[in-house]
Amino acid sequence: MLELLPQQLVNGLALGSSYALIALGLTLVFGVLQIPNFPHGELYMLGASFTYVLVAYGMNFWVAVPIASLAVVIVGILLDQVGYRRIDTGGNLSLMISALAMSTVLQQVATLIWGAEPHTTLSPLPGVLRTAYFSIGYYQMLIFAATIACWLFVWVVLHRSRLGLAIRAMSQNKMAAQLMGIDLIWIRIATFAIGALIGGFAGSLLGASFPIYPTMGLNPVLKAFVILVIGGVGNLWGAIVGGFVLGILEILVSAYISSQLQDIGTFAVLVIVLIVRPNGLFGRAEVLR
Repeated sequence: MLELLPQQLVNGLALGSSYALIALGLTLVFGVLQIPNFPHGELYMLGASFTYVLVAYGMNFWVAVPIASLAVVIVGILLDQVGYRRIDTGGNLSLMISALAMSTVLQQVATLIWGAEPHTTLSPLPGVLRTAYFSIGYYQMLIFAATIACWLFVWVVLHRSRLGLAIRAMSQNKMAAQLMGIDLIWIRIATFAIGALIGGFAGSLLGASFPIYPTMGLNPVLKAFVILVIGGVGNLWGAIVGGFVLGILEILVSAYISSQLQDIGTFAVLVIVLIVRPNGLFGRAEVLR
C-alpha cells in the first residue's frame, strides 16, 4: 500500500487546501474581533448557492464567482451589524449564542429558498494531470493556487496597507487604537467584509467540487475552528499549514486505518496540540505585565 502514498499525500493536500481556504476568513475575524463566527459556514454555503443560481441562469462561472462573493460580503456585514455589534459588550457567551442562532436562521432561509435537496455546479475546469506517481485534477490545482493567493491577499492587506495597520492596531488594543483616531466601526466592517469575501469565494469555488445544500457549511466550519486552534488563533500562516496538516491526516487515516476513524484522528491531533502547544503551532503566548 505504500506505493499509493504519493497519491494519498496529493489527495491530502487537495483536501487541506479547501479546509485552509475556508479557515482563512474565520481566522481573520476571530483573530481581530474575538468573535466565534459560526455563520462563516453559512457564508461559505451562500457563496456556493449564489454561484449555482447564477450559473443555472446562464452566467459564465468565472463571472458568477466574483458576483456571488461580493453578495456574500453584504450578508456578512449585515450579520455583524445585526447579530454581533449591538451585543459585543455582553460577553463571549452572548456572542456564541447569537452566532449559533444566526447560523440556524441562515440554514432555514436557504432551505426555504432552495430546498433541502443537494445541487451541483459542473466543474469549469475538467481534466486530470497524470504522472507516474500520482494524479490530480486541474480544478484541484486551481483551488490550491486560489488558497495561496487568498493568503497572500490578506497578508498584503494586513502588512502593506493603512487599513491593515488599523486592523492590527485594533486587534492588539481597541482603546489605544481609538485614541489614535482609528474609526473602530469602519475597521470592524472592513474586517468582516474581508472575512466574508474569503468565505463566499471559498464557497463559490468549492461548490463545483462538493454538493450544495443548506447545511453544507456545518462540517467545514467545525474543521476551520480545529485549524484555527492547531495553527494558532489569528495566525494566517497557521491557517494554511493547519489546513494542509488536517487534510493530509484525514486522507492517511481514511486510507490506511479506517474511513470511520477519520474525524477521530482530527480531534486526536487537536487534543495533542492543545496539550503540547496550547497556543497552537504558530501562536504566541500572551505576556501579562
